[in-house]
Amino acid sequence: MSTSLNRPPHEWLLYGAYGYTGRLLADEALRRGHRPILAGRDRARLEAFRDELPGSPLEIRAFALDDPDEIARGLEGVRAVLHAAGPFVRTGIPMMEGCLRAGADYLDITGEVPVFEAAFERSERAREAGVRLMPGVGMDVIPTDGIAALLAGAMPEATRLELALQSPGPPSAGTLQTVLEGIPGGLFVRRGGRLVRRNPGRREFRRRVDFGPVPGEGPMAGRLGGERSVAPYTWGDLATAWRTTGIDDITCYMATPAWQVRLLPVALPLLRGLLSLAPLRRAARRRVAAGPAGPDREARRTGRSRAWGRVEDGTGRAEEAVLELPEGYSFTALAGVRALEALLALEEEPVGALTPAGTFGVGWVLDLPGVEVVRTTAPILARPATS
Repeated sequence: MSTSLNRPPHEWLLYGAYGYTGRLLADEALRRGHRPILAGRDRARLEAFRDELPGSPLEIRAFALDDPDEIARGLEGVRAVLHAAGPFVRTGIPMMEGCLRAGADYLDITGEVPVFEAAFERSERAREAGVRLMPGVGMDVIPTDGIAALLAGAMPEATRLELALQSPGPPSAGTLQTVLEGIPGGLFVRRGGRLVRRNPGRREFRRRVDFGPVPGEGPMAGRLGGERSVAPYTWGDLATAWRTTGIDDITCYMATPAWQVRLLPVALPLLRGLLSLAPLRRAARRRVAAGPAGPDREARRTGRSRAWGRVEDGTGRAEEAVLELPEGYSFTALAGVRALEALLALEEEPVGALTPAGTFGVGWVLDLPGVEVVRTTAPILARPATS
């Protein structure tokens, strides 16, 4: 039975607005005619960022994520939150709890498995509150959730799913902070429907992936596509793709130079041990924070990324596909705002914890600007990139 949602006013709040990716989300939102409330911990930084933006001043709200009552006050009258302040493993759960109390939908741009699992653990409470929880509306997990759904539709009997990302550009400081947070947890995969820890040096992870045609000219010439070495990685798709497709065995990878892949079985346990020590973890955070914020405007404009997926059934029959999409941070900005728009456009159910492809449909990712299928063995309709 459908539920009529008792919604706050049609306004949304961008938390972490003055961060690297928050600024990109704010720019994209303004470009598409939105006027989000800008929020974060630091009022002075919010005011400075607001003054940089064109048009009449946007509302700002400064509040921390330590006190549930303070979060609830910060979300008063808000219909949805687009959360962009990581590491989300520390900030996502308090904001989700605030959204549940305030009756506001929650979206974020995380790729951290614990955040997704925390959302699904709160799914029943979200349904009771008429709230939607949708982590991962950026580079992870929108393209990979979409390709997983497309391939599962092409092979409904699939029992194994593999996903990989190729994003040649440098990571932002926020992304590196998230990586630092995740290293002590080690590598996870999904087997038999359960999240299990694995040694990255296992033979099963030694593989190369065909990311499709290699551009022969332009800024990405020789850098994108082709057969590449990959390293296993704990992506958020271990949580989302399982819910979207029902496939019980899932492994995620990231395109990685071969020499780094060879070092990973030794380096990862060493890093896990070092970063388990609080002083070293704090020093690493300071070092990352002192580095470049992220790719510059030109790198975001000209860069491209690829997402690969492969499904296999119990007989060994397999299907593969590769999507090409804009540079990762540019994609996160355009996809994050469009996911929020699509979620706000839903007047009735579904509510609870949701995945992008499971909510918006298996073909939704192909309608995003700059996304196209560049290689596939499956009967998926390849569409030209849109703008």
